[in-house]
Amino acid sequence: MRHLATLALLAALAGCTGGGRACGPAGAAVENASSLAIEQLFLASGPDWGPDLLGQAPALAAAGRMPLTFDGPGPWRLRAVWVTGRAIELGGINGCHARRIIIRDDVATAD
Repeated sequence: MRHLATLALLAALAGCTGGGRACGPAGAAVENASSLAIEQLFLASGPDWGPDLLGQAPALAAAGRMPLTFDGPGPWRLRAVWVTGRAIELGGINGCHARRIIIRDDVATAD
């Protein structure tokens, strides 16, 4: 009976980590497919946005691309602010599966 309980616990944990493998840091890319440069970019898995990922770097130009790292499964949220001050947000990003985030003028998607 004790072994059965242990097996049930292991099965439940495997379901939480994607088949028994933990999701560690995973590389992705942010693509600016909008018509404007992005001057601020934030990524968060908690309530606070944290630091601007672009920092002191120049704005992410239209048609620009930059690497991004997810430190775990998330869910993650991304916020992009264009040079005009307008912003777009994308939530529910799965850091284990998303490899590309595309920011367009009217929508942001992760795939």
